[in-house]
Amino acid sequence: MTIHRVSNPNSLKFASRKKVGDNYQHHNSENWDDPDYINDHRVSQRRSVLIAQKREADEHIVQKHFERLRQKCKLTNAQFQDNTFPANSYSLYINGHSLSETTIQLLPHQSHPHHVQTVVQWLRSDKILTHHRAENVRTQWTVFRDPKPNDVLQGALGDCWFITALSVLAEKPKYLKEVLITQEYNPEGIYYVRLCKDGMWTQVLVDDRFPCTKFHTLAYSQAQRKQLWVALIEKALAKLNGSYEAIIAGQCCEGQFNNSADKNANYNKLWEKLLHSRDSGFLMCAMCSNSSIDKEEFEKSGLLNTHAYSLQDVKEVNGHRLLRLRNPWGGTYRWLGDWSDDSSLWTQNPELRSELLREKRSKKDGVFWMPFLSFVKYFEYTDICKLREGWYEVRDSANFYPGTLTQNDQKQQQQQRSLSTSSLPEQSEPRQETSLSLLTATNKKFMQAYYLTIKNETELDITLYRKINKNLRTQRSEVSLCVAIVTIHSSLAIDLERVTFPIRLQREFLIRLCVIYGEKVNTNTRKKKFWKKKSDGIVIYELKKFWDGLVILVENRRQTKYVHFHLRCTLTQNAFISRQEKHELYDSIPPLHRQIVVTISRKNASHSFTIGHEYVNYKLSTDSQIKHLKNRRKYDHYPEISMDNDDDIHIPQKIPDNESFQVEESY
Repeated sequence: MTIHRVSNPNSLKFASRKKVGDNYQHHNSENWDDPDYINDHRVSQRRSVLIAQKREADEHIVQKHFERLRQKCKLTNAQFQDNTFPANSYSLYINGHSLSETTIQLLPHQSHPHHVQTVVQWLRSDKILTHHRAENVRTQWTVFRDPKPNDVLQGALGDCWFITALSVLAEKPKYLKEVLITQEYNPEGIYYVRLCKDGMWTQVLVDDRFPCTKFHTLAYSQAQRKQLWVALIEKALAKLNGSYEAIIAGQCCEGQFNNSADKNANYNKLWEKLLHSRDSGFLMCAMCSNSSIDKEEFEKSGLLNTHAYSLQDVKEVNGHRLLRLRNPWGGTYRWLGDWSDDSSLWTQNPELRSELLREKRSKKDGVFWMPFLSFVKYFEYTDICKLREGWYEVRDSANFYPGTLTQNDQKQQQQQRSLSTSSLPEQSEPRQETSLSLLTATNKKFMQAYYLTIKNETELDITLYRKINKNLRTQRSEVSLCVAIVTIHSSLAIDLERVTFPIRLQREFLIRLCVIYGEKVNTNTRKKKFWKKKSDGIVIYELKKFWDGLVILVENRRQTKYVHFHLRCTLTQNAFISRQEKHELYDSIPPLHRQIVVTISRKNASHSFTIGHEYVNYKLSTDSQIKHLKNRRKYDHYPEISMDNDDDIHIPQKIPDNESFQVEESY
């Protein structure tokens, strides 16, 4: 399922919904129009599968684990305890004892940190009480009891975005129950929840110990009528993110497990999209937020600023465009403008009252109607989750590389949307034979290319999840840095085949990361006489962030002189060295160039590793070659770097004109 967001254009999001067979611009970076080039660079082919079949396969595997755990608990006469997410303060807070200052600043002004920190104990579900005494006596806990959107209640945690998404999902109980793999209450307290994080489906194991108040009631989110599904999903999400605090403040698109967006400034088109989405049975959430409106106006209107609402219905009756929304907090804050509960417009339009208010239960449920123009004024964007039967999906995790390297590349980037698909030959009717389409997923900085193998005319929904891994490994010169998940949903089965990017792009990407995230080496701290002043135009970067090891970049900003750079790698164990496993490295870096001197990364992820290196010497010279201290021979680079086909990550790269600066040639 894919969510289509209507929001501000400056947000970092990606989306495309295309029908193959239309005309699209072709991204002609490198030689992607050359079949020989494509065939030489194809890797990682994946076949799409029915979404339902993928879910059933995952559930089948999980069910086996569930039965083994349950049998073990029965044999030991014990309840399951999830030691990976223990019932203590480290599962509540990021720092293990209280909310961080950063999190407190994210809380809405209506919330107080003390309310979030009301947890005094962890209780099993059979020990938890509700606020209704009669219910505690007569009703037993269960996972589901005919779930309804208005069953969802937010607790002390500031995760209205997530609760709103659950409320919307409860409109479709069939899909809600697909999130809970374990759908029956069990005394062992073993539950599996299926969530999508960073574009990949994950099965999360949790127990039934929940944060509670001193009154033995749930401290955080819950469902009415003694249902566990809200508390279980919330706990699984907290575990997936490390703590309950980590899920405070978010966006509904995250809660609905998938997101993408574009901007619709035309209100008529926006209204048509909302109507179409509702008629198609899609799920919708809306974020109440507008930086141009002050806090007092929001409060006067009965709305909560920076707060998520579920969008339950869209109606156009007798020329009136109306939307029905729900505040997950209930009726404490509710809309007070036109078409609110007490608005005189209902008595002036009795036919609308009989049609639209017949399902209204109570002012305490947080449900209200409001006009479309007020909705546009107070709500910044809408998330739309597309649910469709019989569709296929294919997902791929890939490296993304710089998309704007040459002037030609930049011109093509300006002509494209954030996500584009190349054109196939025009087809007046579906074709039976296989067709190939080049897909280039890009944003302003990064891109990756795929080939789609498609039969017949196929509708596609394409979503790009961007993330950067903190610990990544490389094989010698291979770069593995910025990772994104490409997800393609299609009405018919397709094949997805990734196209590898040339080393030139990988090198530029790694250089950018070094310049942006690398630490500059302070050469003034060196006692040896050959370390120069900072003003000599030589900059050394050490990249450790986003890298499981070390990357060293040397930048020569001198206008005319070469840098002769000598590096020694010492005490390097369980690690790859990208320069042919040599420990003595010599490089002559041309004027106004920068070079990745070496990359060092862990060989075996399960073992510790050590990295030691010494900056032996560097000096400025008019000689283009550097002398080896032992064999006395001169080299451009030692070990040698192949300069023939631009296919080495260590080749010096020219500093862009807009980055270079003048350095005094004083020595």
